[in-house]
Parts: sequence; structure tokens; C-alpha cells
Amino acid sequence: MSVKCVILNVFLLFSTCSFSQVLLDIGERTKSDSIAALILRPKNVIKVGAGSMLMNGDFNNPEFENFLELQFKKFISPKIAISGNLKKFDLESFDFKDQGFLSGDLNLEWCILPKQKFSPYIFLGAGILTSNDFKDENYKVQGGVSLEYLITKNIALIGAVEYNYIYDEQKGSQLLQQADGAYYIANLGIQFYFGNRHHSKTKKKRVSKKTPSVRDSNKINQD
Repeated sequence: MSVKCVILNVFLLFSTCSFSQVLLDIGERTKSDSIAALILRPKNVIKVGAGSMLMNGDFNNPEFENFLELQFKKFISPKIAISGNLKKFDLESFDFKDQGFLSGDLNLEWCILPKQKFSPYIFLGAGILTSNDFKDENYKVQGGVSLEYLITKNIALIGAVEYNYIYDEQKGSQLLQQADGAYYIANLGIQFYFGNRHHSKTKKKRVSKKTPSVRDSNKINQD
């Protein structure tokens, strides 16, 4: 037998063993492992974005006002996430130029297609709208929809539209007096994913010592 034949036989033996091990690993995977492998989005997200806001109310020719946004999001399941964000914008058209405003929101989000690169989101939550000096505070609720597209495993583009309603029972709020309780937001951003993906772990069942093994249960009766 030549050296080439020996090398070829060794290579074929190694390949066969490796392929057999892969098949065994696949066969031992649980259903939850297969589902987890399809989840594209890691658990943690940081978003940086910018957008425009339009006030609803008794304003003469209201204009769109720009803002910046920073958000952190945590997936508690493949489809459900909790997010918190901070927005900074100046209301130059509404005589609030000297102060400007901050918005802090806490939302519950639903990722409709977690196994796809392109997915819509629906979100709903509550927040606070306050002046830079924190003298003018306005509590609110908000909700909206967004569209996200994963351009890599860890980077996504996202666009969102949002409706914000300010409670009308607050006193001394100069923003509320003119805004008539609502404003609209549209924004674009980049999301950076990091951390592990959701993985449903299944506990291995302990085999009792009294439980016969497959080999023992199939012994040939020698009597």
C-alpha cells in the first residue's frame, strides 16, 4: 500500500468520525435549542438617534423642532423588551428657547418578527417632560410603532413615529397651557446590539439507578 493510499484512508476515517459526531450533536439538540439558534437579536441594545417633534395646540404656524435621543433596551424574551430613553430638544418656536426641554420615557416593546432581519415594533409606556431647570414638569403617556432592519449581526437601522399625550391635570405648566396636551415625534436612529441571545435551557433529566438502561433492557435472555 502506498503512502498516498494510507493518507487518503486516514483522511476519510477522520472525516467520517467528524461527520458522525456532528450528526450526534444535532440529534441531541432540543427543540428550544433549535429555536434559540434562529433568534437574531442579542438581549441588549443601545440606540443613538435624532428626529423632529410637532406640537399640537394653539400655536401660530407651529414648526418641527429637532431633538437628539439616547436609548437603552433590554430584551426579557425574544419578542418583549423594556426600553428607557432620554431626549433633548429646544422649543424655539414656542418662546421656550432659553430653557429647552428634556424627555424621559419608559416603554414596553413588542418585536413582531424576532427571527427576521426586518421587523416592526409596537411600544407603549409613560414618561416625563421637563424643562432644563426641572421647574416645569409634565407627566405623560406615549405609544407608537417603529421599523427596524438588521444590517449586520450587531447593528440595525430603525425609524419610529410616536404620539405623546400630556396629562391635563397639572398646574403651573407653561408647556401644557399652550401644547393642549399632545405632541408628535418622528425619528431615525442606529441600534447597537451586544450580549448573549435568548436561549431556552432545558434541564437534563436525572436517570434513576433503578431505571434500566437501553442496553440492559434489551439483553438477550440466556436461559
